[in-house]
Amino acid sequence: MKSFKVEAMHGEKAISSALVEAQSHVHALVKSIRKPLKPGRTPGKPWIRVTDLANLKASEFQKVD
Repeated sequence: MKSFKVEAMHGEKAISSALVEAQSHVHALVKSIRKPLKPGRTPGKPWIRVTDLANLKASEFQKVD
């Protein structure tokens, strides 16, 4: 298991964050947020950033409309 930081974002500002032990970015996302999400983000809308703390690689996700 790896450590990930999952952050709820609005623009470039983190609204909330949590540390999660998971196997992948997607696994960390599913463990912490129960809403349907898809990769990427739309400017002006809230989004989620998942960062692998071992290598600082980040992935972006947004709510499915």
